[in-house]
Amino acid sequence: MRRIITLLAAALALAPAVSRAQSTPVVVEQSQSATVVETKKGDVVTERSTTVAVLAEKKSPITFTPYGFVLLNAFFNDSPFLSHTYPGQALPCPAIGAANGCNQGGSFVMNVKQSRIGTRIALDDSAGWTQAKLSGLFEVDFQGGFTGTNSAAFYNAIMRLRKVWGEAAWGSESRFSIRFGQDDRIISPLRPNSLAFVADPLFQTAGLLHGRAPQLALRYDLTPKDGFGFTLAAAALNPQEVTFTDFGTQPGTAVDFGAGNRGRLPNFEGRLGLGIRSGGTKVVDLGLWGGWQRNRFVARQSATSTDLGDVDINSTVIGADLTFNLWIFQGLAEIYQGKGYDAPGSLATQGITFKTTGTPATLLLPPEGVAVKATGGWFQLALNLNPVLVYGGWGGTQTPVKELIGTTLGQPAGRIQNYMWALGAIVSAGKNWRFSVEYADTRSWYYTGGFADGHQYSVNSQLLF
Repeated sequence: MRRIITLLAAALALAPAVSRAQSTPVVVEQSQSATVVETKKGDVVTERSTTVAVLAEKKSPITFTPYGFVLLNAFFNDSPFLSHTYPGQALPCPAIGAANGCNQGGSFVMNVKQSRIGTRIALDDSAGWTQAKLSGLFEVDFQGGFTGTNSAAFYNAIMRLRKVWGEAAWGSESRFSIRFGQDDRIISPLRPNSLAFVADPLFQTAGLLHGRAPQLALRYDLTPKDGFGFTLAAAALNPQEVTFTDFGTQPGTAVDFGAGNRGRLPNFEGRLGLGIRSGGTKVVDLGLWGGWQRNRFVARQSATSTDLGDVDINSTVIGADLTFNLWIFQGLAEIYQGKGYDAPGSLATQGITFKTTGTPATLLLPPEGVAVKATGGWFQLALNLNPVLVYGGWGGTQTPVKELIGTTLGQPAGRIQNYMWALGAIVSAGKNWRFSVEYADTRSWYYTGGFADGHQYSVNSQLLF
């Protein structure tokens, strides 16, 4: 009887282990032992027992960590802000009260298209062939446009791929990494505090360059918890040049055949960051960065020939960024000067242009290209009174008029200056819920001397996960 009971107990112990083994790998070890027991009557009885040991289940070496946020924006615009495209961009009006109604009226808009979702991937291969910590990321939002053209289209925002990259890294405080995929540009890395301007950052087109591009990037980071640290980053990016014209040049407007792609070289960007850290937080960080790109256009080489030839024009940018966190004060600032570098966030008039001649204007032959000079910058000061953060800031960008006179970009509706100032209060209700009240004012000046002004109030709510 005892033997039957022992066998039943062993079977019950094995049953759940076997059941789990059908779905996930387990290791089962079984051993037997015998015990000799002498009864009061002098009989000798041998009892057998079975011990079942179940080792820990084998875990997958890959981990997935989802993240993101739900964001509702409610905008009240007392003049046109084009909030369905760039909340901070005034309409391109050459003058107040133009016939098409620009700079007249306002709007109330609610949307959720800045909401975002993604997942982080981690795989520790430090004991494997690469001896690296491998990681990756997929991230999307809903800034890809709309399926319709009327106000109901706000219910049909199109998903957009923001980032997707893989990375191999070696080291911890002293860390070297290789990253490949689509990620933020190396230049202009800072983003101001705001819930109203997230997908398209605050001060975009007013001194802040931004954007993402397919790239291969190398980084070296020395980031101790306390003390001096530095970062060195360099990347080869997909060359993205948006300049096009109908004055006889042919840069190509397809996504893979723009003037930058025609140059048949990557866009190169780099940044050196120097800073001091305390308790793992940046106290002061100064970054110096720059970029270069070759752009190739095709145009007639003379007025007497229809033969086409290549016209190569280089675009460049240099800039700096500053971050400081002192007690309850935070400061963020960037400044740059570009020549033909029309990365996202710059004005269309800050790209490549060609000189013209005559009335009506025609392309000067042989073609003479100009990488338009532009200067921009922004700053934001914040007061962190946990759980409330109050901020204020200003940004601006400018192209000298003389750079555009007698060129294909010297057009009446071309913007040459954008200025913007903004303030707001962001309240954190715990770790996962934030809401804000914010105000922004933007003004644009045009090649004709006209201007447009826009004012925006917003109430915003964000749930982080």
